[in-house]
Amino acid sequence: MNFKKDTFQSGLLIDLDGTILNKNNFISHKVIIDLKKLKDIMPISIATGRGPQDVFKFSKLLDLYGPQYGENGSSAIDGRSGELIFQNLINHRSVEMILNEISISNFSYLVVSGGVTLVNSPGNLTNISSIVVSSKREEDLDVFNSRLGILQDTISQKSIDENGNNFLNYHNELSGKDKSLKHFIDFYNLYEEKTFVIGDGMNDISMIKNCKNSIAMGNASDEIKKHASFITKSIDEDGVSYALKRFIYPLI
Repeated sequence: MNFKKDTFQSGLLIDLDGTILNKNNFISHKVIIDLKKLKDIMPISIATGRGPQDVFKFSKLLDLYGPQYGENGSSAIDGRSGELIFQNLINHRSVEMILNEISISNFSYLVVSGGVTLVNSPGNLTNISSIVVSSKREEDLDVFNSRLGILQDTISQKSIDENGNNFLNYHNELSGKDKSLKHFIDFYNLYEEKTFVIGDGMNDISMIKNCKNSIAMGNASDEIKKHASFITKSIDEDGVSYALKRFIYPLI
């Protein structure tokens, strides 16, 4: 099915981990069915911190089309083909500094290079759009980040998964889920007052703050919830399906 950019007034931008994807990497059958029904009414795009490979995997599962956003807005792929639409690269000098500090600190990490996610990868890499450092202790990542100081053209964002692992995500300063939201609205020529976002983590806060119809998961922190227009149930209670029924459908 082909869609024109000006076909829709409404659209939904949705996070993965903690929103539709639980700690076992599983999306409930109910949420899958409900999102597939909604996508025939409006475009749905993923907005996640994960790399392009995972974005494509889950966009195929949900049968999504159009731009799907990964790496906290550092990249976008076509939902049907998996081809990169754009990718914002990290400044080369910043990459060197981050990877050097990782080698000293001995943290686990992943790198997205050329659209491919590599875990604890040695050697010289090029075209790096994301570096994600992980630790069980948030304070260890704070110390790591403070040692680096200000990085040229580079931002860092914190996130945490459902298993309590803490992450420090490094991206090009032009990235962010708020940038994904803007690209999504412009791509489909959507009405801002009929555009929706759903998220649960600190890396979702920029898109939640910049969307009039923002939805926080019941399992989100109080910091996220206070900026949301609607608070739904938790991921374990199929909170996305509840939000569709009680908040999105009544407004479209």
